[in-house]
Amino acid sequence: MNRSLLLASSLIASFLLASSIAFVPYFSANNVVHAQETENQGEVKQVTLIASEKQVQVAPDNALHPGGIMYNAMVFNGTIPGPVISIDQGDTLNITLKNEGQTIHSLDFHAGFGPGKALSGSVEPGQSKTWSLTGEFPGVFLYHCGADGLNGVWEHISNGMYGGIVVHPTNEEPAKEFYMVFSELYNSADKGPFVGTNGTAGSFDIGKFISNNPDLVMTNGMSHKYVPAVGEVNKLELNKDAEIFKVKPGELTRWYIVNPGPNDGVSFHFISGMLSVRDGSNAANNGFGTQDINDETWWIPPGSASVIESTFPEAGVYVGVDHAMSDVVKGGAFAVLAVENSTATDHPEGTCVSAKGEGIVCTAAEEEETQAEGAENQTATDDENGNEAQDEGANNENGNEAQDGESEVTQNATMLNTTGGNTTGNGTMMAGNSTTAGNQTTSSGTEVIIAQGSSAPSNAKFYEPTELTVPVGTTVTWKNIDSTLHTVTSGSAESGVSGTEFDSSYMAGGKTFQHTFSSAGTFDYYCTLHPFMKGQVVVN
Repeated sequence: MNRSLLLASSLIASFLLASSIAFVPYFSANNVVHAQETENQGEVKQVTLIASEKQVQVAPDNALHPGGIMYNAMVFNGTIPGPVISIDQGDTLNITLKNEGQTIHSLDFHAGFGPGKALSGSVEPGQSKTWSLTGEFPGVFLYHCGADGLNGVWEHISNGMYGGIVVHPTNEEPAKEFYMVFSELYNSADKGPFVGTNGTAGSFDIGKFISNNPDLVMTNGMSHKYVPAVGEVNKLELNKDAEIFKVKPGELTRWYIVNPGPNDGVSFHFISGMLSVRDGSNAANNGFGTQDINDETWWIPPGSASVIESTFPEAGVYVGVDHAMSDVVKGGAFAVLAVENSTATDHPEGTCVSAKGEGIVCTAAEEEETQAEGAENQTATDDENGNEAQDEGANNENGNEAQDGESEVTQNATMLNTTGGNTTGNGTMMAGNSTTAGNQTTSSGTEVIIAQGSSAPSNAKFYEPTELTVPVGTTVTWKNIDSTLHTVTSGSAESGVSGTEFDSSYMAGGKTFQHTFSSAGTFDYYCTLHPFMKGQVVVN
């Protein structure tokens, strides 16, 4: 029998056996990792992971997913991903798994070496279990739930039960360190791009999982979590509440990139940056392996993790991405802002990593300091420059983008604009190329069709008809049957004046826009995302 069919049959059978799993929104009152070091200079460390199930938001409210996307998740310590655990090479780590959820959970530590060091065994609801491993090899390693003896492990990983363990090598150079987890989501309630779940949380979709068709690619538990917007000229807002990573120009940064999958790899790349990779052991340099130096992209397979180092040479915006473009559209990107006022503790919440020789996790006090310093620095920047450093305030009450009062660096951060305009191109890609187009439609005398394939400049037709003549008082309807976002905006890109007569904003596939022409004249219009798309309405 075909191997893939055997695998599918096995997975489906296991899914049916596990179908009694109940997803119950659950909030643990104890959602902080507890660390305790002995007087023996931290050679023995203790961590407690709490397994539970809860409802989480996995995509923000934006044009790609109006209303946002909700999901019934499984979590460690209340979050996707679970906390990063930091130890030094040679340390002994005692791990306690406490199951406060409604189903069997367990742990699989990829840093464990030898029988009894990696697999915890099943832990039933209401129970807990402790076991130990030694940080023998330096690097960053995935940990994840192993379900009930691997029965359902694919579902528990897909549902969010994963994290990273950092083992600092003995000769590690100091750097500003960040925790970043890329992962996929297969959500029964997510009907595709340009659709939201309107507060209704979905659950694991084994059909999407088997066909390898994830709805979202998440960074630390959310699609586009750290991406405010894309577009230099035509802005597409992705997350109005996005946090941005901040670094000093020229400082060494270290990124622990974890990929639990469960199916796809990550082609990790820094736009406008270079990266070096340090993984595994190397006797020549006393325990810290150098895999790659000053390269552009690094492949991280599912179930793996890599230590990425990078120095951002000048002030400005850099973007970390999974360079598979469909994954960028689905959420696999984050913004990095190089600015002189960055501090050692201004990490986005949950992304700091305790340095070699320090505690097992960033403490709550450090997190509070990070937030306080970030707010203080933000206020100082605003007061000094008279500018707003966040996207808030960049728009007026009518949603129109302000033309002044923004610093160059802040504007670039908001737009994810990099020198050369690469991100603007990606922003066009982000507008979405993955929905199923509607049925072909012919236009009536007062209807214009946005044709399938309109986002490609080589397409023969964009607006059908390109020119439409109507009498005064006519209401014209535009219908988008393409598989991506478009707009119907009066004016032209060349003139620099647009939207004064009418503006549809972003139209997903299947959406319509109407405008009534109350005066005679010739009205040019275009798509702000694809300026080569042009049309005209003549009103007699």
